Amino acid sequence: MGAKTYTIGELARLSGQPVRRIRFYSDKGLLPPAVRTDSNYRLYSEDDLARLDLIGALREAGIGLDAIGRLLRTRGDVRDVLVTRLAILDAEIAAKQRAASVLRATLALPHLDVDTMRRYWKMSRVNNEQMKALVAAFMERVTSGAPVDDTWRSRTAAAAPTLPEHPTPTQIEAWTELAGMLQDPNVMREFEAGVSAFWEGALDADAYRAAAVSGYRTAVDAVVRGVAPTAPEGVAAGRAWLDASARAMGRVPDGAFVQWLQDQYATGGARARFQELLAALKGESPAADETRAWRWLIEAAHAAALQRQ
Repeated sequence: MGAKTYTIGELARLSGQPVRRIRFYSDKGLLPPAVRTDSNYRLYSEDDLARLDLIGALREAGIGLDAIGRLLRTRGDVRDVLVTRLAILDAEIAAKQRAASVLRATLALPHLDVDTMRRYWKMSRVNNEQMKALVAAFMERVTSGAPVDDTWRSRTAAAAPTLPEHPTPTQIEAWTELAGMLQDPNVMREFEAGVSAFWEGALDADAYRAAAVSGYRTAVDAVVRGVAPTAPEGVAAGRAWLDASARAMGRVPDGAFVQWLQDQYATGGARARFQELLAALKGESPAADETRAWRWLIEAAHAAALQRQ
């Protein structure tokens, strides 16, 4: 007995696909009929039915006809095709979710007109690579007048913020404001002054950073436990941070240096806002706890310096 064959009408009934679509696939070479009768009617086999099911599944997954044709001709791995399609879909979904977040954030602006909308939309469309370029240009500008270590400059520029794959409206707002700050001449001048003040006397930037991290962690723990900065434990912590920072900066750990440190970690201004925006992008809470910790540490350092007088 010969192999079972189906007319195009039977194939349509079994597959659930319309005759017109099957004929289209056949004309495109995706589903050539197994045989043609003397009357030129198309007849299809069981293999053709399975092939039609595969084509239908791939089309529902969004795979293009050209890709399906290559897969069928070369007997390639369907997994590779589906992986590629999934990556494309994920990118499309992420783009649409970001667009929706931008729209929500735009609609939340207190004063929305055409010009405001245009500027906001332009800033919010900055991608991660563009943000890296903005940060690199910003760092080049604010460090140009100071003897900054090239390694430190490169490391700082490389640590550019990134927008999450599925940003919230708050993160879109933070991203937009940050992109604007990085191009603001006034912000650049404020950062430039801070960088110059630091690098004029810096001997060991890594040691200074390590002292800051250690001191901050100690302060956070002390604040949580309710330790007063003027208590013996607080004074000891302030002295340790003050001495380590002074060594790294080549400075004397006295009241003048404490005042310098206070200026570096003062709340308010562009630098503080910059940190708040970075925290928002990371999905962290506002920097109130961080501000309390630095205030505690500065007060502890003041107490330590006074004891030395």
